[in-house]
Parts: sequence; structure tokens; C-alpha cells
Amino acid sequence: MPVIVLLRHGVSTANTAGTLAGRAPGVSLTEQGVGALEDTLRMLPQRHFSHLLHSPLLRCEQTARIAASTIDADSVEAVDDLIELDYGEWTGRSLKDLGSEELWKTVVEEASKARFPGGESIAEAAERAVSRVRTVVDGLRADEHSDEEQRARSEDDREGSVTRWAMLVSHGDIIKAIIADALGMPLDDFQRISVAPGSFTVIDFSGPRPILTAMSVTAAGLSEGSAPGGGGLK
Repeated sequence: MPVIVLLRHGVSTANTAGTLAGRAPGVSLTEQGVGALEDTLRMLPQRHFSHLLHSPLLRCEQTARIAASTIDADSVEAVDDLIELDYGEWTGRSLKDLGSEELWKTVVEEASKARFPGGESIAEAAERAVSRVRTVVDGLRADEHSDEEQRARSEDDREGSVTRWAMLVSHGDIIKAIIADALGMPLDDFQRISVAPGSFTVIDFSGPRPILTAMSVTAAGLSEGSAPGGGGLK
């Protein structure tokens, strides 16, 4: 019974500056971001996780480190599939300025056709992230079957099936793409989803179809973003 928790990194220096951080080095959590993240992690519905995977970028490493001090994770690993979109020439630019770019309309309305100049396409990023989620889910299911076999050999074990949880720490657009896939939404509609910095989202993969059980949960509510669920491309 696999369950995935998607944790967006906490409020970063780029979030507060209104810039598109992308893969720029040195973008870290703010003091406010750390405090808000710690408050939110106390609301998690689960404490034991089979895996804690995170983007290798600093703000996600910091977020994963804070999460690891709050939960009990069997393994912690940085994985490239969860890294932020490569925004190419847009990296580090002001979101306000980017709104006037001709490509911006495509990013918002036809995301599947958007490729950032000198960088990655949204479709490519979505594919690698969703593929990683499926790999993690398959692994959790394999672990579950192993547990069932062990219980079958033990006459004294009367426990029911075990739910296996994994936490993936990543970035806004990556998490939105994973949510859209779980809901069967076209990638072109993924900008209709918003996840706040430092928020967690829960997707239950135990049935024939993924079930979104919680999205963009933060202890601070709407105060972490100017819109419900947080901001957009950050």
C-alpha cells in the first residue's frame, strides 16, 4: 500500500526576491522558511518513511535535512530526477520581467510545448519526475509483498497489510507535474495547480488509480503565498 508525500522546499531567498531560481547555486532557505517548514512537518500524518529522496539543489538538501530530523527514514538520497527544471537563459531573472516574454503565454497555457531557451522543456522535466515516482511506488509495492511473504511464514503474526511511505523533496513545477499525472490531467493544465513553499502533498497509490488525499498543506495556511496554495514559477 504505497503512499507518496511530496514536500516542496521551504521559502527560499529566490522566493522572497521574486526571481526564477532554477538550478542557480547558493539559493538557500530563509530563516522564515526554516521556521515555517518545521511547523508544517509536525502536521505530517506519518512518521516512518521507507525512503526520503530529494533534489540535489541546496534548498532541497536543507529541506530534506530538516525533514530527516523530524521523521524516521530508512534511507536518505539525493536524486537528479527530482531536480528543478533547467530554465536556461531564464535562470535568475525576475518573474515580473519574464511575464512580458512571448514564451510566457506558452508556459502558462500550453506547457507541453514550452522549452526554455538554452534549457529543458517542461515535458522532459515532467517525464523524468513521474518516472521516478513510478519507480519508487513499484519499489514500495515490492517491499510490501516481501512483508506479506514473511507474515505468511509466521503463524504468530496477525498484523494486517503494511502501508509503505516515501517522501520526495522537490520544487514547485516538478511537484505540480507529478500531481497532474496522478490526477490524469493533461500537462497543459498543470499550471492550474499551485503548491506553496514548504508545503506537503499526499498521494495514495494503494488502489488501481492514485488518490490525491491532501495538497499544499502548510501550518501557516495562505500566509506562505499570495494566492491559495502559494505562488507560481519559483
